[in-house]
Amino acid sequence: MQAKSILSVVALTTLIAGSPFATGCKTTAEASVTEESVQAVPVAIEDPLTEEHDGGSVGWEFAPDGAVKAIVKAPDGKPIDKDVSGTLTWKGPNGDAQAPLALDAKTGLLVATGPKLEADLTEVKYNISVSGKPWNGTLHVPSGGTKVIVEGARKAEKRPIPPGKTGPNGGVIQVVGDDTIEVVADKASGQVRVYVLDADLKPIPVGDRKIKLGFVGQGSELVVLTPGPGGLYCVGKVGAKVNPVKLTVVVAHPTHADVVLVGYRPGVHVIVGPSAPALNVVVATAWNVDVKVNRAPGVVVVHDDDDDDDDDGRRVHIHVHGKHKGKHKHGRGHGHWK
Repeated sequence: MQAKSILSVVALTTLIAGSPFATGCKTTAEASVTEESVQAVPVAIEDPLTEEHDGGSVGWEFAPDGAVKAIVKAPDGKPIDKDVSGTLTWKGPNGDAQAPLALDAKTGLLVATGPKLEADLTEVKYNISVSGKPWNGTLHVPSGGTKVIVEGARKAEKRPIPPGKTGPNGGVIQVVGDDTIEVVADKASGQVRVYVLDADLKPIPVGDRKIKLGFVGQGSELVVLTPGPGGLYCVGKVGAKVNPVKLTVVVAHPTHADVVLVGYRPGVHVIVGPSAPALNVVVATAWNVDVKVNRAPGVVVVHDDDDDDDDDGRRVHIHVHGKHKGKHKHGRGHGHWK
């Protein structure tokens, strides 16, 4: 802690002196530098989740208790603390809640207070005006706040996915906590599935995991997934059948929940707006997956041959070893027993 304080003082002293190095570096004390703001360094944003707009960036910190801090920067990295204001809108089960983003003169940060973050994911829309120019965006924030997203990204970095690697169905692969998952949606039906993958990137049973997705693209939506047949995957449906530019994933276990923003790395800006790259989630798929588990008595082996656009035509092959049992759905299920 002492070393960190010394580094902060050195960085601020350099910045006040007008060093060109200080202009380009990104420190944890990112408020506009005045005599008052130097004294307020402890309340600066340490791990912002930063979104890049045309004309600058905004770094966010959402706390579990509803406190919000944001720092707005110009393209050269200098904080913007004049002619900037905004509004936040939280989407909730009982209606929307709105709060203004006000500039704190001591820190140079925009601050707001909203409802506590109690849901697995809460959709928050922001509208910021910078010198009269609008910066708009949508965040899906977990109950632990934006800090949880940054922590999830750090953990995912320890198990990198090979560049360009896709899942068994052609979807996006992402490390979430101790899990590796594939997220994929069918472009014709909008059905979205999440598969849990093993070390060889092969599907394994979902088990007791519960999964939610926050999509941001042409619009935004929160999708709660339900277990697929035989526990092969979790399934839901998206209204917009286009690839998202942002995808937030919650994988909840009985004891904890892990959260990631797909493709995000700490310290890297998330590009939003027309220039934002899309994630390859929505593909044409035949759901070509074969999952096998240990052949112990009573253990299920599921083969999913569904190549239809909806659930009504699902063909499921279920092997239950040691028991005479099958599953049929809408007259097209097939039970095989040994």
